[in-house]
Amino acid sequence: MKIRLPALLLAALLLLCACTGAEAVPAAGGAPTAAQPSPAVTAELPEDIPGELLETLNKRLNNQTFACAMYYIDLTTGLTISYNADRQFAAASLIKAPYLMYILDMIAAGELSLDDVHTYRRAYHYIGGTGQIRYMEDGTQLTLRQIIEYIVYDSDNVAFKMLNNGYDGVLSIPAFHDMAMRDYDAPYYSGTYGNVLTASGVGRMFAEIYARAERGDELYVWFVDMLKDANENKFVKGGLPTDENGECLYEVAHKYGMDIKSSNDAAIVFYNDRPYVLVLLTDYLLINTQGFMNRVSADVFAIHEYICDSSRWQN
Repeated sequence: MKIRLPALLLAALLLLCACTGAEAVPAAGGAPTAAQPSPAVTAELPEDIPGELLETLNKRLNNQTFACAMYYIDLTTGLTISYNADRQFAAASLIKAPYLMYILDMIAAGELSLDDVHTYRRAYHYIGGTGQIRYMEDGTQLTLRQIIEYIVYDSDNVAFKMLNNGYDGVLSIPAFHDMAMRDYDAPYYSGTYGNVLTASGVGRMFAEIYARAERGDELYVWFVDMLKDANENKFVKGGLPTDENGECLYEVAHKYGMDIKSSNDAAIVFYNDRPYVLVLLTDYLLINTQGFMNRVSADVFAIHEYICDSSRWQN
């Protein structure tokens, strides 16, 4: 069923023009959109949502010197708010979480096993960047379970390449791209730009990760538990409220990605009984982007909190 947006929100969202800055990948449209939930769900923003919440987010997204994208979905109602959500950005390591969905599906189908043994071959698998496997001896054997854990916990680039390379890998990036496009309308590969992604595509796949874990799929329960302990959990999570000891009040299952021209994060925020997904992408790599993502996360949290319980905002 189509979301009915109040005039205030629609006006605010229409002001969200494309951010400026050098482009890693050509824009695929910059107009912000409000997507539709599944047909069985009715979703709309409160008519009395404070304009200041929308205006703050509007300014935050619109006043950057770099390109950015955002995708938010309330996992209970399906309400979606997005900005530049279909524009392609450099993927960096954020691609690893959606990719692993298909590895888990292959395990569930019996095509792979967590006990399968893979051998680290430096000549075929070595790559710089994050991770520990590149420091291991050539010929080191690892189970698929260990490789997945290295990918999630450490964002290990060698572990990822061990699965997607053309020599002895199990799923190439182009093949993964084709499946993700088929199932989620989510691009992950460009013949011109290499590995890419969109906020909307990643958001839909993170929503599916949550849904499968909630249904009790043991592989996805394990996956979400690992994502809660994944490294560099400081972007979306860094914008959420904390207790007196500085600890975040909510669990966050996430995957980040950083490359030469990208700082990305995608997260499931376990807000009480109303979790949501937030995906943030930029084409910029400096400390500024962490602060930017923290602030956008705080803005979105305030909107989500109001949607869930407007009494918190009443005097």
